[in-house]
Amino acid sequence: MGATVIAYWPGMTEAQFESQPGFRNDDRAWGNWMAELETETAVCDAIRKLKAEAILTYKTDGMDDEDVSWVSPQQLRDAATQLREAVRTGSPETRIILEIYERNANRIDPLAQEFVCDLNDIIAMTNWTEEEGATSMTLEVNW
Repeated sequence: MGATVIAYWPGMTEAQFESQPGFRNDDRAWGNWMAELETETAVCDAIRKLKAEAILTYKTDGMDDEDVSWVSPQQLRDAATQLREAVRTGSPETRIILEIYERNANRIDPLAQEFVCDLNDIIAMTNWTEEEGATSMTLEVNW
């Protein structure tokens, strides 16, 4: 199943929507991983244990802005950085995170490297969002 993942914030313009950075390996693996989190509470628990819960923010088709758990670009960047370092150092919590990500991985690079690449892409999205003047954001995931 294909997916698109973009940075989103209230008041975002069409030009901003069209010009933002994206995922190097495409959005599918990350978008589908996010969908898996609905039923994989162990992954969410591991993310919270790593103090990276801002990475769980999302919006999808049919959700109103009021239903979103908004985070600042800095909070999302910090969460992605924290998670990236946990993967790089082999933190035990990342085992379940990568296991679930592997279900939809692109398999272009080794699994941990692919996941880290997606986290780097999210960090780039947070930097761009901040440069665009947004003070809160989420990742919009659609299929």
